[in-house]
Amino acid sequence: MIREFNIEDKEQLVKIVKQGIVIKEEDINYINGKNIKIIVYDDNETGLLGFSSFKIWGKHNADVYTYVVPSSRRKGIGTQLYNEIMKNVDDINIEFVNTRIKVDKDDATSFYKRLGYENWYVDLNLYYHGPKQPKSDLKFVPYEDKYFKQYADGLRTSFYELRKTNDFQPYLCCELNGEKRKEFLDNKDNLFLLLDNEKLIASVIVYNNGIIDDVYVLPSYQGKGYGKKTMQFAINKTIENGSSHTSLGAIDWNIRALNLYQSLGFDIVQTTQCYRLFKV
Repeated sequence: MIREFNIEDKEQLVKIVKQGIVIKEEDINYINGKNIKIIVYDDNETGLLGFSSFKIWGKHNADVYTYVVPSSRRKGIGTQLYNEIMKNVDDINIEFVNTRIKVDKDDATSFYKRLGYENWYVDLNLYYHGPKQPKSDLKFVPYEDKYFKQYADGLRTSFYELRKTNDFQPYLCCELNGEKRKEFLDNKDNLFLLLDNEKLIASVIVYNNGIIDDVYVLPSYQGKGYGKKTMQFAINKTIENGSSHTSLGAIDWNIRALNLYQSLGFDIVQTTQCYRLFKV
């Protein structure tokens, strides 16, 4: 039967999500997140056979995810879960629903295509298990509030082409407001800048758990080796922090970045196909 998720289901649900797939910590933490609805398919004899989740993000979009254990597929369970969770769409103003499919494991592409979902983009997870990189003579400094506008403008200009080409809205990715200023300050211990006489050249976020994020070089400085040196700094920082591995995410459209990451020793460990369904 289909019923609402409750906290006692968490252990079983985590086991279902982690079955045979590479998964990041945040993929598990969403279970306890706000503004998310989760339903489960509960078999009285064998326990949970699947679940579906629905979460609004941004102003007009939502994520939906449906998963059924392999041994119970092709029995209509996934369709029942999906139809039930999609009842959340009827009374809200959204543009489209997005779903993520790990295509190199239990490929559910055909399931969503039958429902009218369209191909959007491909998300790649990459891991690095190698030694320290050559130490750069460039000096990266921790983020300070005085760099707020430079850093925010750098994010907006450096990721604009990627976001516009792949329809990641808004195309200019961060607002110059107090909320964003606080977000950067709260993350200042993980955010590093490369400067030339107080002028921003490049930046990267390095988390203590080994995740590298928001790597960028300002367009006027690209093609001069700063991207490679920024990545080498970030890799070495994760190793110094004691991480067992270094990881980052990219989309397959960004061939230039992928070539750089792989040239430094990163391997693609998970491919996730993102599809979306526009609400009529």
